[in-house]
Amino acid sequence: MQLFVCEFQIKKNQIILEDSNVLYQLRKVLRSKIGDGFFIQKNWYADCRYEINIHNRDEKGLIWDIVNIIYNQLWSNTYWMIVCMPNKWDKVEIIVQKLTEIGINHIVFRPSERSIIKESNQSKIERCEKISKEALEQSWGRCLPKIEFSNDFKTLLENSRLIVFDKHIDQDWSWLLKDDQNWSKIYWLVWPEWWLTDNDYKMFWNNFGIKSLWENILRTETAAIIGGREIKNLGL
Repeated sequence: MQLFVCEFQIKKNQIILEDSNVLYQLRKVLRSKIGDGFFIQKNWYADCRYEINIHNRDEKGLIWDIVNIIYNQLWSNTYWMIVCMPNKWDKVEIIVQKLTEIGINHIVFRPSERSIIKESNQSKIERCEKISKEALEQSWGRCLPKIEFSNDFKTLLENSRLIVFDKHIDQDWSWLLKDDQNWSKIYWLVWPEWWLTDNDYKMFWNNFGIKSLWENILRTETAAIIGGREIKNLGL
């Protein structure tokens, strides 16, 4: 059954939905009728989703009966990834789509020294948010990631750990995982093609490690996908 990610109201044992985009898809695309069943969950992280059947419909919205509540049985970490800006926005869209499917919670795009795209574009970010929502619905994910563009590395990494997917040989990064440090989160950074420059590394100070990802030179979108899966496998 179809999963929808949107805002809605819960009254007693019913869900009231007035989201115009979802209503259009239900009426015009899926041609739903009374008795049809779907799944629904709220935006951002959903500790539960609802199995529902359409109880009533009118011109303003749909009323659904809650058939079942499915709670998230898996403990979920929060995963932060910084991606050096690729040279085209369509590659940004691919990265957002795939990292959403993998289950990355927070995606930060940042220009590196060799990035062609240096500034944010609000309309492009909004398009990425739409792509992310569609990817979450398609993959039945639990978390709609936060997507942002940042030039301020100092503020971003304040009280945080940084592990860089970059060169072929690991630098010791295990010390960054110790809980006795006053750090709030772990950021993982994916390099642009042909790796980061010395000027890029100067922005990290000394609070970073390097983890080898692949022996070949990867495109940024490929590195992001492999890196995202590596993060989930590590469970950090």
